[in-house]
Amino acid sequence: MKALQGFFLGLLCLAAPPMAMAGGLQIGGFGSLSTYRGDEALVAVRPGERVKNSSRDGEWRWDGDSVLGLQLRWEAYEQIELVWQVQARDDLVSRYRPRNEWAYAAWRPTADWTLRLGRQPLPVYLHSETTRVGYAHTAVRPMSAVYGLNGSEPIDGVNASWSRDVLGGNLSLDLGSGRNNVTLPRGRIDTRSASTGALRWQRDGLSVRLGLAAFRFDLLDAALDAQLAALSQPGSPCSNCASVLPQRASTRNVEGGLLNLGLIWERGSWTLTAEAMRRSGNSVFLPKTTAWYAQLSHRLGAFTPYAAIGASRFDEPALGLQAVPGTPTSVAAGLAQLDRSLQRPFGRHIVLAGLRWDLHDQAALKLQIERWKASQDSSTPRDGEIVLLAGTPEWNGRASLLTLSLDFVF
Repeated sequence: MKALQGFFLGLLCLAAPPMAMAGGLQIGGFGSLSTYRGDEALVAVRPGERVKNSSRDGEWRWDGDSVLGLQLRWEAYEQIELVWQVQARDDLVSRYRPRNEWAYAAWRPTADWTLRLGRQPLPVYLHSETTRVGYAHTAVRPMSAVYGLNGSEPIDGVNASWSRDVLGGNLSLDLGSGRNNVTLPRGRIDTRSASTGALRWQRDGLSVRLGLAAFRFDLLDAALDAQLAALSQPGSPCSNCASVLPQRASTRNVEGGLLNLGLIWERGSWTLTAEAMRRSGNSVFLPKTTAWYAQLSHRLGAFTPYAAIGASRFDEPALGLQAVPGTPTSVAAGLAQLDRSLQRPFGRHIVLAGLRWDLHDQAALKLQIERWKASQDSSTPRDGEIVLLAGTPEWNGRASLLTLSLDFVF
């Protein structure tokens, strides 16, 4: 029933053109009605880590990429603009409850500078500001090899943008800072500070981008804190947890950094998009990671076939947790599994292909198939885009995700 309601709402939105109202107020929005399925029997798959449900053994699901967004933009004065965006989408905690995604004021003191204050996306990636706007992307969603590693939640803060023509093209610089919090099923992540910078140069069909970010957060999870504390107490089955866990598995004042390189090259009806990123941190709860992807598309009238490859790899070394001599074998095995899971050895290779059909000037229908292959570990339980439960029989490390999506703007 919810899927049918969403479908008819999408059709109504397509029938309504963007509205411009008196006083400089503009109303518009976007949405996606999406269904997906995974075909493996041993593992389940889902489009993103913050999607609550998952699919396995050929089950079709209607959550995941489905979203509806409404945005109001008001030019209050000649140099001041107010923006408010609300989204309703699947989420681990709030599900489809509408939430404030953007709420900021923008001030343009000169033609080259813009200052934004409030809740907003801070630009680091190529698609930082359009992650959930399916219509803006050739594929169903930005490549999960890169975008599945870091959340795209908005920041409450400030961002300054500068832009000027340089070297026959346009050079732009973004500098931002802020904080946010993300609710989890068992707790919360409080980002105490996040600072970002992005430098982009574009000319004709070429755009290159460098993004940097530094952040500090607290992971608030009472059950996890209790588990780590118990392992560090005298009499626990772990002989070195009291010294190792505070150094390697801190849940407070976790610091990290991110470097991202992006490229978009358009030549005629061909488009090449590529990104590579490196993330580092001082805790296993922000493991060291490298990831990349490259996507090639070719527009043929209303149809655009596309294909992409990508990969991610976690480079966090083992903690080296050691069991007390004489510890039962099952307990020692559980300690070894904890050590392995904290490394998050969930690197994978991704190959995908799809077809986009622009059936309307404000709507596109997409069919996409992805093949995932675990490149580091196929036995450690996980609960990300691939869901592997403890005690599952031996898995061959392969999974697939088939998605059909109707994306629209209005």
